[in-house]
Amino acid sequence: MTGDAGGRNAFDISWVTLWRVLAFVTFAIILYQGRQILLGLFLAIVIASGIEGIVDVLEARFRLPRSVSVILIFLIILIGLIVIVYTVVPFLLVEINTIFAGSGKGIAGNWGALFGFQSPESVSALVGSISSQFLNTNASPIDLFSSALGSFGLAAAVVVSSFYLSLTHDGVERFLRVVVPQDYEETTMRIYTRSKQLIGSWFRMQVLLSVTMGFVVWAGLALLGVRYAFLIAVLGAVFELVPFLGPILSGAIGVVSALLTSTALAVYTLVFFIVAQQFESHILVPLLTRRAIGMHPVIVIVALLIGAEIGGILGVIIAVPLAAILQEMIQDWSLRRRRPVA
Repeated sequence: MTGDAGGRNAFDISWVTLWRVLAFVTFAIILYQGRQILLGLFLAIVIASGIEGIVDVLEARFRLPRSVSVILIFLIILIGLIVIVYTVVPFLLVEINTIFAGSGKGIAGNWGALFGFQSPESVSALVGSISSQFLNTNASPIDLFSSALGSFGLAAAVVVSSFYLSLTHDGVERFLRVVVPQDYEETTMRIYTRSKQLIGSWFRMQVLLSVTMGFVVWAGLALLGVRYAFLIAVLGAVFELVPFLGPILSGAIGVVSALLTSTALAVYTLVFFIVAQQFESHILVPLLTRRAIGMHPVIVIVALLIGAEIGGILGVIIAVPLAAILQEMIQDWSLRRRRPVA
C-alpha cells in the first residue's frame, strides 16, 4: 500500500498475486463442480473406517486373513441387497399394485376426500412401473445404490474404493499420506486417528438404529394386525440407512399394506408411523449420535440439513461423520493455538 499526493491510499497488486487468486478461484470452482466425487470418496473412507473394527475382530478371534475377512463382509452385504431387491421388495410392490388395481372405487371413495385421489388408476400405474423396474431381470443391487448416489460410475467407484482401502490394516492412512502435502501430514494423521474412532462409533450406531427401528416397526405392525409386518420391518431397517426418505418409504408401504384389511387400520398405521418417526428423529437419533460421537443433537440436525442441501441423499449419509471430523479439526486447531510457544 502506498500514499499519493492527495493523501489517498493506493494498493499495488502484483501479477503473481492476481494469478494466485485466479488459481484459487479456479480450484474452488473445480471442487464445487466435482463435489459428488469428493463426497463419494469421503463415503468410501467412512465405509472402510467403519468396517475396520469388524475386520479386526474376524482377524483376531477367528484367525481369518484380512483379505478373506473383507471379502466376506462385502459378500454378506451384497447377498443382503440381493435378497431385499429380488424377494422382499418385488413381493410387497406386487401386493401394493394389487391393492390399488383391485380395490377401485373403494379406495378412491374412502381416501379421496382426505388425499384428493381422483382415480386409483394413476397410482396403480405408478406402482406398476416401480414394480417392473424391480422385477426386471436386468436390474442389479448396484442399480439401487447408484440411484441413491446419482450415477452408476460413482456407486461403483465408492464400492471398489472402500474395498481396496479395507484390504490393508492402514489402507486409509496410506491413501491420506499420498494425497496430503507433507507439511500437513502429521496434523492430518493426528486428526484422522481420533476421527476414525468416531466414524466407527457412528457406523455401529447406524446399524443399531436400523435394528432398533426394524424391531419397533415389526412390533407395532404386529400388534395392529397389519399383514406382512415382518417383511415391512425388514424393509424399514434397510431404509433407515437413507435418512428422511427411508422412513417415509417404509411408512408408505406399511400404510398401503394396512389397506388390505380396512381403512381404519390404515389410519392407525399412519398414526403409528408418525409417532415412530417423531420418536426416532427427536429422541433416538440425537441420543445415539451424542453417545456415539459426542456431538450435540442440534449440530447433528444442522449437519443433516446442510448435507441434504449440498449433496442430496449422499450428503445426508455422510453429513454426521463429516461434521465429526470438522469438530476434531476445530478442536485440534484450538489446542495448537493454546499451546505455549517453546
